[in-house]
Amino acid sequence: MSDLKLGGPLPPCFFERGGGVVCFTGGGGKTTSIMRLARRLRQNSTVMITTTTKMAESEAETENVLLTKNFPTLSSLAFILAAKNLIEAGGTVFLFRDIVGDKYAGLSPEDISLLRCMKLASWTLVEADGASRMPIKGYAEHEPPLPDDFDYQVVLVGADALTTPMSEFTSARFEILRRFLGVEKNAVLTRSLLLRLLTSPDMYLKNSPPCVKRILCINKTDLITPDALAPWLTYLRSNLSQYHGILTTGRNGEIFYELGS
Repeated sequence: MSDLKLGGPLPPCFFERGGGVVCFTGGGGKTTSIMRLARRLRQNSTVMITTTTKMAESEAETENVLLTKNFPTLSSLAFILAAKNLIEAGGTVFLFRDIVGDKYAGLSPEDISLLRCMKLASWTLVEADGASRMPIKGYAEHEPPLPDDFDYQVVLVGADALTTPMSEFTSARFEILRRFLGVEKNAVLTRSLLLRLLTSPDMYLKNSPPCVKRILCINKTDLITPDALAPWLTYLRSNLSQYHGILTTGRNGEIFYELGS
């Protein structure tokens, strides 16, 4: 176990290849997590941020945004030169298909696979899920829009989901979630139910390739007490074999627990 203070080192798995595609799925807080990781990675690497869903216009650095609608294809010389120019300028490149209202429209999963092959930036961080800022969610048929090939997956669960009754006000796609878990409205999540969600190929592992390294990120841990969080961590560290580690994040700092060692 390594204690990660804000701005400290990344979890060990991020050093293994020195780059790759990281997809963020699950509950709310994905954009915040992506921006935090991008700031760290930019110290020694080049970074591109994109999405396969939508991202608020206010989240991106306008001067570093590329819209693919302005280029013939991602593999065109014009796009490659434009992307390289922004990357060499030292900023984070934000790549989207178009802007619709106050949101950027994302790329297709196939586009993400192509970017992985092109290796324009060392790291490509992808918001690949939506949860309407709720801490936990169920998955509709079309979700999540993940590429076939990527390297790391950060799966988010809000700490408030561990203590708050489940309903349409606290859980995205609540009816799907409720039916999957076999519970009624206002039921409280248990450790075994969360494990079932996190390991199900119909829910949090949906469309996730078996070779991907996964990290469970429990965010907003300042919303519950350390004593309330501790039994959840003990249970998950013993049973979450499909994941590489658990990262807890909140205003009180971060802790990374490596699994399987």
